[in-house]
Amino acid sequence: MKIWNRVFLMDPGRQGEASAALVAAHEAINGMSGYGYNLWETVVGTQGEYGASALVTDIDAFDSGESIYADADLEAMGPLVTAVNDCVSGRPEDSFWDVSHTVGDWSETPAFVTNVIHRAPLPQMGALTGIAIGVADRLHDVTNTPIIVCTSVMGTGPSVRLILGWDSLGSWSDGTARGMADPGFQERIGAAGALPGVTLLAESNVMRRLV
Repeated sequence: MKIWNRVFLMDPGRQGEASAALVAAHEAINGMSGYGYNLWETVVGTQGEYGASALVTDIDAFDSGESIYADADLEAMGPLVTAVNDCVSGRPEDSFWDVSHTVGDWSETPAFVTNVIHRAPLPQMGALTGIAIGVADRLHDVTNTPIIVCTSVMGTGPSVRLILGWDSLGSWSDGTARGMADPGFQERIGAAGALPGVTLLAESNVMRRLV
């Protein structure tokens, strides 16, 4: 199983317009394809940053467009895509992530997610992934939030990513505080920082689901 991501950087001065254009485009795509694409807006992190995501079970079918319904009105997408492109301030970035581990209930897409991305030397990817799985299990025990551990190498550089799902910003704030105060969590973070060649610097954000 893979997760496909596309990150958009939109003009921050036109964020309301960009949100509306992206929502319209994604709702139209979901109406004409077999994939349930999610659209995310960054609320803590880089402003003007949006993300699209989808679960991918067959990467060849996904890349070829086989998931588009035969009777889809592709011409109707033209104005919607134009409206999105008019607000873009940088080139979108695509990535695929291999799902290594999941805990908790992912039967419904959460309202908010936290993304935490660690980059590591390639020889340490296996060890860091194992530690990240331990971190995910411990955080789930403490917060009861669903968590995915996934990895990516091509395009992103060697990276280990944790995706944490939340019902609200309040649950994110409370859960994060409980996790950071937990000795077991701190012990696992210390183990990751002790890996040879690894400088444990993480990129993180909080995103709200729009679609």
